[in-house]
Amino acid sequence: MTKRLVSLALAAGLAGLLAACGHSVQTTSGSQYLAAYEGDDAAGAATDAEIAAAASVEPQLRFPARIGLARIGPEGLAPVPAAEADSWRALAGRLGGGYGEFVPVSPLVAALATPEGEEPQARQACGYFGCLENSADRLARVVRQVRLGAARQHLDAVLIYEAFGNSEESSNPLAVTKLALIGFFLPTENVAAEGFAQAVLVDVRNGYTYGTASAVAEKPSHRLTTVSDSRDAHRSALAEAEARAVAGLTGEVEVMVRDLRLALAERRAGETQPGR
Repeated sequence: MTKRLVSLALAAGLAGLLAACGHSVQTTSGSQYLAAYEGDDAAGAATDAEIAAAASVEPQLRFPARIGLARIGPEGLAPVPAAEADSWRALAGRLGGGYGEFVPVSPLVAALATPEGEEPQARQACGYFGCLENSADRLARVVRQVRLGAARQHLDAVLIYEAFGNSEESSNPLAVTKLALIGFFLPTENVAAEGFAQAVLVDVRNGYTYGTASAVAEKPSHRLTTVSDSRDAHRSALAEAEARAVAGLTGEVEVMVRDLRLALAERRAGETQPGR
């Protein structure tokens, strides 16, 4: 059995449960959140400065908006695969110009926007198999690069997403031929792959999180493979499963963005009412 689990964001709880599709929206005020404790001296004194700094952000996104599309993977920010790009273009068409446009965040632009020599020092965990970058540090480094690239492209918000999966291999009735030389070239193995995807919508300028979404592929991707090309079959099945998961993710993102636009409009309408 061969498995691949690629998830930078899972370590930080980016989008919650992966067992089902779903989405969430946030439009709460950081100042109101912190003001709730100002009257309580004990609670106010107990508020950590770092926590207060993290909380003190406000939603400032307005539609139509320039929304960046950033796919992250094992190596960090990566180009959007063609099959996934088709799903995102279809989403942009369903939303229409009133919501703005999706703009891929260029890995090259992001690299150029990252000040040389200012990358955060990554803590490494070393063991028998060598040293690995701390997952939290890696995620922070990638998100920082994404936001810098999005800022260089003058984007209002950025949808950071990842797709990953796992694949399993089992023998079919032709597996008996593996005992003979010819069996090496016959499709003796069945490969099944499942795909998952998750995303978070972040304000480029202040890091405010507007929403999250997650999805799974509706059905596994299957391949027949020989002993000689098993690796290629796993890679192909995983790519297809991930593309299916992203197609499902775009549906959740669509609902999330529509809900967000309505929630932000209601919030601003409430702020303009007398006595507010």
